[in-house]
Amino acid sequence: MRFTLGRFAAAFATAALFSQTALADSAFVTQVTGGAFFGHALVSNPIAGQSLPYAPPRNGTMQQTPETLLPATSGNAAGTLEMGRSNFVLQAQAGSGNKSNVGILGGTHDNVAILQHGQGLVSNLALVGVKGLNVDVLEPPGTAPLNMLIARLPNGAFDIIQPKGARPATVFRVGNTLVVK
Repeated sequence: MRFTLGRFAAAFATAALFSQTALADSAFVTQVTGGAFFGHALVSNPIAGQSLPYAPPRNGTMQQTPETLLPATSGNAAGTLEMGRSNFVLQAQAGSGNKSNVGILGGTHDNVAILQHGQGLVSNLALVGVKGLNVDVLEPPGTAPLNMLIARLPNGAFDIIQPKGARPATVFRVGNTLVVK
């Protein structure tokens, strides 16, 4: 009995020695009003005047974000879908009515640049299973729409696919970069 009681006393003394009150920051961002306070809050309940995170109205309408309040004057649109890692996409458009879409599916360390200069240019480029490829798409004024899929085959070769009847794109290599024109 003495041995068991001694172990219990030692465990209790150890727990009492190392027990401290734990402090944690609040999960809500508080707004500073008047003076500033830096440190841990001692009150666990939020103050009645705190603002809550934004929640959209429940009637089905969403509040517009700042970037969608004013319509774009040039009518250019660019979209990117990346499902991979360490990819970089640049879509630069000069002119009006240009549209470009880039999709990278399963790629790593790919670099894509879509450079459009003109009116009403369209380019759609998809990279599938490609690793470490640099692709530059150059579209000067008057260029026909570009629709292209570049895929790496199981044997390691690239396959460049375009829709039937589409303008054949000129693809040439400069160093480690494929240039599409």
